[in-house]
Amino acid sequence: MSHLRGFGLLLTAATFRAGLKQLRGRRSGRLAVEPNGCCGLRQTLQTMTRFSLFLVCLLSAGLCAGQKPGPPSAQPVEWRRPLASKNFYLLSLLEQSAELRQALKAETTLAQLAAAKRTVLERECSTPLPKCYAEALRWTQPEIESVAVQLSRFAKGEFDAQLRSSGAYVRHHGLPPGELAARAWMECARGINHVIDVFALGVAPRYPLIDSPAFDPKSERFVGLLRVAVSVLRDVLPREGLFFDVPMEFALALLEANWRDEAGRFEPLHRGENAKAYAAIETTRWERYPYPAILVPGAGPDRPGMSISPWGKFRVRLAAKRYHDGKAPFLIVSGGYVHPAQTPFCEALEMKRALMRDYGVPESAILIEPHARHTTTNIRNAARLIYRYGMPFDRPLLLTTDLGQSQYIESQVFAQRCLKELGYLPFELVKRTSPSDLEIRPKVESLHIDPMDPLDP
Repeated sequence: MSHLRGFGLLLTAATFRAGLKQLRGRRSGRLAVEPNGCCGLRQTLQTMTRFSLFLVCLLSAGLCAGQKPGPPSAQPVEWRRPLASKNFYLLSLLEQSAELRQALKAETTLAQLAAAKRTVLERECSTPLPKCYAEALRWTQPEIESVAVQLSRFAKGEFDAQLRSSGAYVRHHGLPPGELAARAWMECARGINHVIDVFALGVAPRYPLIDSPAFDPKSERFVGLLRVAVSVLRDVLPREGLFFDVPMEFALALLEANWRDEAGRFEPLHRGENAKAYAAIETTRWERYPYPAILVPGAGPDRPGMSISPWGKFRVRLAAKRYHDGKAPFLIVSGGYVHPAQTPFCEALEMKRALMRDYGVPESAILIEPHARHTTTNIRNAARLIYRYGMPFDRPLLLTTDLGQSQYIESQVFAQRCLKELGYLPFELVKRTSPSDLEIRPKVESLHIDPMDPLDP
């Protein structure tokens, strides 16, 4: 772009010189007359104007190119409060901006909305308790649209750049400043409503067998627990908070009350379970390996008390062989607390233990991804780790699993499931290398958070 700007400046300067020369000719009486009798001055000014606009376009393009945020940061996101930030990153970011906090509190529409939501906590309910709070704290469509308008005015400049750097809403990066935050807000609002619907109003989640609440929202025990949660929120939340404080904190309290805080567990990973492998990434000689990593999707047991399933054991054994064969410097084991519902065992952690205990894989070569609950998110979340940790993202990784899952991943059925549940394909299928191995190329769209899946957004 710099050489284009330079060319534009030279070209336009030459044009201006030519134009000025013609103007001087007019002063000296030597300006030619156009065939239609009009003065040549018009043509001269039109020419100068065209090239002036050309210069403006070039300079504007250059400035825009200079100001356009680059790709999302290849660094782990510092989640302020993991459960809140991973589900509602925009709102967490708004909380951290002192300037925006003040502006949003001063905006009349948003201040009135914040006050209205706060009064819900103070009410004495005559209707059934979960419904009394839940229906009043859900976002209505007019409220969502009103907030979006205000955010599109305020959330620009440095805040917009920070939002884009996070990659949390990377699928909307084509939107201009302000509109990106407005779109992100709409997703956050729908996510808050979804949590309230499932955990307070009894709406079934997408996968009831593994994602349902621990309590029946109508049960006496849950009603008692909710009274406690509301009383705590009433005490700890500021009386003059931001417009989203009460609904968001109510949704988070519902997740915590039902032991559905899976999304926040193990964070920050790069300072905990992944610390040794994360440190090893910096000195890795990537050119020595065919792949940057081997992805091993989890397979949770359906039996209570069982830490790892037979499928998981077979996958781990196969992946260990690939590692010892020098296919990649790192293994990514992926899977959360999934089967059976509310299991105390994390698939990724159990696979890591098996790799170290049974197959001699060093901890510095194992990255855990302990949140995925489905094959779709096994791949999506592995892509996130690879990108966030600064590993080569433009190279395929090796996905090693059993034959059945391998065939499923390369099927059109799986592609359609990704599109339906995620809205995009988190990977590109490159080729099959064996009955149990696929080469896949991760996609940056995988960074986009999904608050409609609150246990693993």
